[in-house]
Amino acid sequence: LVDDYGHHPTEVAATIRAVRDGWPERRLVMVYQPHRYSRTHDLYDDFVDVLSEVDFLLMLDVYAAGEKPIRGADSRNLCRSIRQRGQLDPVLVKKTEELRTILNDVLQDGDILLMQGAGNIGTLCRQLAVQGVQDA
Repeated sequence: LVDDYGHHPTEVAATIRAVRDGWPERRLVMVYQPHRYSRTHDLYDDFVDVLSEVDFLLMLDVYAAGEKPIRGADSRNLCRSIRQRGQLDPVLVKKTEELRTILNDVLQDGDILLMQGAGNIGTLCRQLAVQGVQDA
């Protein structure tokens, strides 16, 4: 279980690369929470590129940080754009309460779970570390 504050495509890419270098034989499962609609909008294509590099992607809703939504710059559209590349079929997690159950179904022995973003995802990661994923 890796918790990382990265919320810019360059930071996300560096973390993915570090995990791949450290555990090249392991499947990389990522839970990502975009931070701010403006950042998602401005760096949309870069996010699609970098998030397509994991083996399995679960996407939380954008952490707005007080911003109003920007049309097209949301998690649903990010998932759609990543899916259209044909490499991944991202899972959009609409309710954070469902994350533990979804992870229980997705995770396999030996997987690396990377949780990344600058919103409340760090709290979710700490909860998973304490409670575990099994028996959700």
